[in-house]
Amino acid sequence: MTEEMRSHIWPSVEGVISDLDGVIYRGQTPIPDAIQAIQLWQLDGIPICFVTNNSTYTADDVVQKLGRFGLAIKPENVVTSAITTAQLIRQNNPAGTKVYVIGAAALTKALVDANLEITHQDPAVVVVGLDREITYEKLRIAVAAILKGAVLIGTNPDLLLPTADGFEPGAGAILTAIAAATGMTPLIVGKPEAHMLEAALTRLRTARSSTLMIGDQIATDIRAGKSAGVCTVLVTTGVPFKENAAQILPDFTVATLLDIHVTHGDCRSRRAQHEIGR
Repeated sequence: MTEEMRSHIWPSVEGVISDLDGVIYRGQTPIPDAIQAIQLWQLDGIPICFVTNNSTYTADDVVQKLGRFGLAIKPENVVTSAITTAQLIRQNNPAGTKVYVIGAAALTKALVDANLEITHQDPAVVVVGLDREITYEKLRIAVAAILKGAVLIGTNPDLLLPTADGFEPGAGAILTAIAAATGMTPLIVGKPEAHMLEAALTRLRTARSSTLMIGDQIATDIRAGKSAGVCTVLVTTGVPFKENAAQILPDFTVATLLDIHVTHGDCRSRRAQHEIGR
């Protein structure tokens, strides 16, 4: 534990909201300390909700992936940017609204499930998520629609995604290109906006003052946590730290989730036993 961590008092924790990429795993590789910490918290009855900016996942995809890593969770423990994007569009638009999608099948499914029409002909909304099959033609269609008046929505602004051996371009890289070409400022659904965290808090039913938001990026995870009014924890296992121009500081910084002091119920005694055994 660092000197900085000793100088702060961890709050009593009733619930945990956690990012996935860079926190629980990198690509297809689990982060062992993170898996162990989550398992301990589950044993102690701490409710956990995972929030992911990655629009290529459905909630079931996340459940299955974490299951392979030894974590048993339910779909209601997952909030994705794809589902949240569909919900926000429907809050402001009727069923049948035309949407052009740059993204993966999970994003398209979420929009279809929300009774939105997927089309490249005269869409009212252009939604941009992570698309590993991006082409110039897709960019051209999106730019043309926006220049004709379509609203630009981004599932998230992440420029990089952690992988097992480095990083790959995120949805934000595609979104930035379209925004630059059109001069349009996109509506961002995922972190750093608080939409997904608000949904997670509703599911957890925990007080903001007793809920942690854990993430590996200050620009998205920590900013979202600050916006939602929860305690923020930066873990240094994901995207490398960049100069923090906005001077946004996490409440705590840890090298491993095992350094997080969960003190709800009998967690204190369990954590003490765990530390002795390390």
